[in-house]
Amino acid sequence: MELALHAMLKCPVCLTENDTFATVCRQCGGFLQNRVPHLNLFETLWGVLESPSKTFPKIILAEHKNFSVFLFALFGVSIAFTAFWYFKIGQIVGSLPELILLGIGIGLAGGVVFSPLIALVYHLANRLLGGSASFRTAYSLLAYATAPVVLSLVLILPIELMTFGMYLFTSNPHPLVIKPVSYVVLLSFDAIVGLWALWLVMVGTKIAYRVRWVAAITSTVVAFVFLVASVGAVEFFLAR
Repeated sequence: MELALHAMLKCPVCLTENDTFATVCRQCGGFLQNRVPHLNLFETLWGVLESPSKTFPKIILAEHKNFSVFLFALFGVSIAFTAFWYFKIGQIVGSLPELILLGIGIGLAGGVVFSPLIALVYHLANRLLGGSASFRTAYSLLAYATAPVVLSLVLILPIELMTFGMYLFTSNPHPLVIKPVSYVVLLSFDAIVGLWALWLVMVGTKIAYRVRWVAAITSTVVAFVFLVASVGAVEFFLAR
């Protein structure tokens, strides 16, 4: 609804209308809502998974949007192993321990280095579509929206590595031939996790930038395409 997109927060003291996420009245300086000095990592991650519509406003209001870089670093590791699987890097790397160390190293560095670029593309797309929020908000929103992917990295990737080992990253033989049921189940879970993260980005976008669903979906797709293109370019360079 248009009213919900542009809702204002009225000061209880002087009745001045303020921005939805303002904590202090721009006219009289009175407090409008509780301050959020810091973010608790596990509490916020669980809140994003359980109730994103209530948790994203807390992330937006937080004065110190801590753990954003840490979450992007873990997200980078997950993306690195996903790329290794897709491009069958196991056919190039000699052993599984070497591949794991390579994935962690490239993932951590890539997550930290490329996350500001992805957040910038996402932020600019939203601004062009009429949204209003800060780049800092965009960065933290994207970081916490990776919660399902980070959860999958910690819980599912170890199971995949123990189940398939090096064969997860090769095509000779393909892991589907080795254990078809396990492969399909785990791959389906990974797909669900990815879609879940994209959905969280859309929800967070709608709340933070106060845009319609069409704009939220568009900016999310733009950021996703940029991410895929960046990963593809890096993997192509490494493969050479």
